[in-house]
Amino acid sequence: MDTYTIINSLPEHAEQQTALMERVYGVKQDEPDSELFSPAQFRRHIELFPHGQFVALYQGRVIGLTVSMMLPFDPAKPFIEPWFTTIDNGWLHKHDPTADWMYGVESCVDNDFHSRGIGGALMDARFNVARDLNLRGMVAGSGLISYRQNTEKYGPIKPDDYIRRVVAGELFDTNLTKQIKKGFKPLAVIPNYLRDSESMGWGAVIVWDNPDYDPSRRRGEIVPRQYTLPMRKSE
Repeated sequence: MDTYTIINSLPEHAEQQTALMERVYGVKQDEPDSELFSPAQFRRHIELFPHGQFVALYQGRVIGLTVSMMLPFDPAKPFIEPWFTTIDNGWLHKHDPTADWMYGVESCVDNDFHSRGIGGALMDARFNVARDLNLRGMVAGSGLISYRQNTEKYGPIKPDDYIRRVVAGELFDTNLTKQIKKGFKPLAVIPNYLRDSESMGWGAVIVWDNPDYDPSRRRGEIVPRQYTLPMRKSE
């Protein structure tokens, strides 16, 4: 059976990680106004939070990645700001190893390997880190990637109504629907979250609450893991 492996990112993966982002997003990292991460930034992420960075490898090739950091977060007062502001232009200066929330910085999968469960498996690896560390949960921004497509099909939809309808299953969003299925809940709308035409700039603050969080327990220790998983057939 064909398999792939998920491991913590290593410095030698950095060039492949940048190349993966270029393939997925269709732009070069060194183009003006690019929001893709350079190899130097990927290596810096490993220095800051090695256990929070993952790659999916198939036959030695990076076919998926996630980037994470830790930061203080109050669900009652979610931060409403552009993605690139939160992550300090890709350098993750806001990373706080004493914080009790993980922030999902980036996640992407090679276009040739979509719909094979790789993105979900990478998210599960993150969830395990949150459990190991006894974090409250995970927060992220979700670009509303199908917003323009749905408004062209159904007519004008306010972003907050759009999110409500995605949660209810009335609309499908390529990004948000999958995250909801993984257990995330939308908290708030983010204007000017991304600079792309598909989302028309709109995003949502989403939160996954760690079901194993124990406020009486001290910060846990990371259990090193390597995941070897079957390559699912494309859906």
